[in-house]
Amino acid sequence: MFRFAQDLRSQTGEKSIKPIEFACAAAGGVSPVRVYAWLKEDLSPAAVAEKPESRGSHKLLGESLTSLLLGFAISQRSSSEPVTLDTLLQFCSTHFSVTPSRSTISRIMTGHGFTSQKAMSRSSRMVTTEVVDAALSSIEEIRSYGLPPDQVLFMDETGLWSNVRQRQTYHYRNWYDNLNFLSS
Repeated sequence: MFRFAQDLRSQTGEKSIKPIEFACAAAGGVSPVRVYAWLKEDLSPAAVAEKPESRGSHKLLGESLTSLLLGFAISQRSSSEPVTLDTLLQFCSTHFSVTPSRSTISRIMTGHGFTSQKAMSRSSRMVTTEVVDAALSSIEEIRSYGLPPDQVLFMDETGLWSNVRQRQTYHYRNWYDNLNFLSS
């Protein structure tokens, strides 16, 4: 911004244009000393990559492995299976040959819209095939009214979407959007 304002000042001859004020404002109110320091620094992509704050260990799970992990979690939840930290860690170690920390897995899942949910005890009669079919048909009927999925809430008393075997599982927010996408 400093150099742009300088060029504008030289082209127009307008003396009221103060490049340092423009640069300070554009940078969120930094001091003029910081702006002058930036002008002296090499800010090329190669130089920025060599800065100490850019160094460190690489991510254990890159974008492609993270996408595979999320796909596995969605597949498990779509099959009404629980998705626990242990399940995800085992998947990573067997399929990726890496073992990320539990906090890394949790951060990835939370960052991509999954929430950790405690299981409630369920009566085994509530998760029969008939109950599941009835729940799915009621959801399909409600969808036929054309309501946006984010405005429809379902109370899960069937055990269909919740975890029925584990104490805690990952559950993705607004997952019926995903089912709607998968079914179309």
